[in-house]
Amino acid sequence: MRNVLILAREEVVAALLGLMVELHGFQPKFIDRSESVDDAIRQERPGAVLIDCDHPECTEALIKSIRELDSTPILFSPFRMQHEVREVAARHRVRSFTLPTDPGTFGKMLDT
Repeated sequence: MRNVLILAREEVVAALLGLMVELHGFQPKFIDRSESVDDAIRQERPGAVLIDCDHPECTEALIKSIRELDSTPILFSPFRMQHEVREVAARHRVRSFTLPTDPGTFGKMLDT
């Protein structure tokens, strides 16, 4: 089963996304507060990384690191409007979604 690393600002949002990841047959992984995001990505080698676009560690350097490890960065936001998230995602050339989202749309995000 492929891992999906979740980087969310809110624990409740991370938990919700974790459930959605499981429903699509993947294994959700969360970053331990004691480890860096880069370390977690290198250790877990996830197929995809879901990143809250308002997370303090959501940077161009992080997205580059994710790609260098052959993972797929996917931006999301539980608070921003869809067009705002799309603009941010377009700058980084990555997929994106907003919450709430339907299971079908979410599943397509994970298909790489």
